[in-house]
Amino acid sequence: MRRLLEDFERLFDLDYEIGGRTLPALIESAILELERHPAPDWGSAGPRGRVELAEHELVRFYYVPHLFPGMELKLRLAHKLQFHLLPRELPPDAPVSIAAVLESFCHMSGDLFGWQSLSGGKFLIWIVDLSGHGVRSGLASAILKVMIDNVTARDRVGELAAQLNDALAACVRTDGRSLFATGVFLVLDGEGGLRFTSAGHPAGLIRGADGRVRELVSNSRPIGMFSGQRYQEDEDRLEPGETLLLYTDGLLEMTGTDGGTFGAERLQEFLAGQDGAPESITRELYRACQAFQDMDKLDDDITFLVARAH
Repeated sequence: MRRLLEDFERLFDLDYEIGGRTLPALIESAILELERHPAPDWGSAGPRGRVELAEHELVRFYYVPHLFPGMELKLRLAHKLQFHLLPRELPPDAPVSIAAVLESFCHMSGDLFGWQSLSGGKFLIWIVDLSGHGVRSGLASAILKVMIDNVTARDRVGELAAQLNDALAACVRTDGRSLFATGVFLVLDGEGGLRFTSAGHPAGLIRGADGRVRELVSNSRPIGMFSGQRYQEDEDRLEPGETLLLYTDGLLEMTGTDGGTFGAERLQEFLAGQDGAPESITRELYRACQAFQDMDKLDDDITFLVARAH
C-alpha cells in the first residue's frame, strides 16, 4: 500500500480532501474493497496478435488486462485497482441497455467510464480520457473516479464537470500540471430527456431509429487545466430504439495500413449501419478496428460505450 501511495504522491497532493476524507484514505478504502470483493480473473492475454475476449456481464475487455509473470507487485496492484473501478452491473431501473469495450494501450489505461442511477429516476453515464499514457494516466483515472463518486451535483452535468475540474486542478502537484482529462457526462431522465456536457472530448453520437446519426456537440475546456472553469450544459433526447455511442480519441486516431486515421466520418458511417443490441454493436466495432489497425501497434487506449434506450 505504501509503495503504491508513493506513486500517487508524485502526481497528487495527498493531503487534499474529497468529501471530508484525504486521498490516501479513499485509495486505501478502494484497495480494501478490492481485497474483500476481488475483481474477476480476466485470465492471460497470451502473445500479442492473438486477441482473446474476456467478458463479465456488460463490460468486455480485449487483450486486457496486460498482466505478465514477474510484474512488479506495485504495478499489478495498481492495474487491478483500476479495473476494479469499472462498472460490472446495470441497475434494474436503468433506462438503457449498455455494453462497453476497453482496449488498453499498455499495462494501465488512461480511459475510464461509468454509470449509476440517480434520484428522481435519472441515470448518469460518463466517459473520460486522461492525458498521456500508461501508469501515470492509469493512476490519475483512479483518482478521477474517486472524485466523480464524491461530487454533490451528479444530476447537473455542467456543475459536475465544474466540481471535477476544480478538484483535479487543486490536487495535482506543480510538476504534474500537464495532467488533465477530457470527458463526456450525460444524464437521462425517465422520459427520454438528455442533458450533457463535453469537456474537450470527441462528440458523442446518437443513431436515430431511421439510421441517421447526429452529434452531441458541446465545447468546453478539458478538466483540470484551469480552476474556476464553467461548463456548458446542452440538451437532446434519446428515444426508445435510439443508440448512443461514446468513445475516446484513440478510436478516431487509429492509423491504418495506408497511413490514414479511422476518423469521425468512418465512425458515423459505421454507426448508421448498426441496428442491433449494444453487445452486437461493440463486437462489430471492435472487429472494424481489427480490420483497420494492426492491434499489435496501438498508439493509444481505445474505449467505446454503447447504450440503447428501452
